[in-house]
Amino acid sequence: MSSDEPVAAPSDLLTEIDPCAVDEDEAEVDSLPSTDCDSDSDEQDRRDDAEREWRESIEQLELLLSMVLVPFVGKYFGRKCAYWGERCPPAPLR
Repeated sequence: MSSDEPVAAPSDLLTEIDPCAVDEDEAEVDSLPSTDCDSDSDEQDRRDDAEREWRESIEQLELLLSMVLVPFVGKYFGRKCAYWGERCPPAPLR
């Protein structure tokens, strides 16, 4: 910086900028999404992601039940019924 150039006052350098303010001169920039102003959509995205993960975990539990637990329970009760079927024959038909 040379000595001929004027030095800006500190108050000029530290101007407060509001990212959500509307500037009529920059219509193109206003049409772009602002990350600071879109906190509601970010929150909605997080809720949607959490709900989607919750549904996926419920589907996995249903799959676990249908593929693992139900066959074991059926096998257990099938063997119990077979045991009692051999021990207690049905009454003869008249």
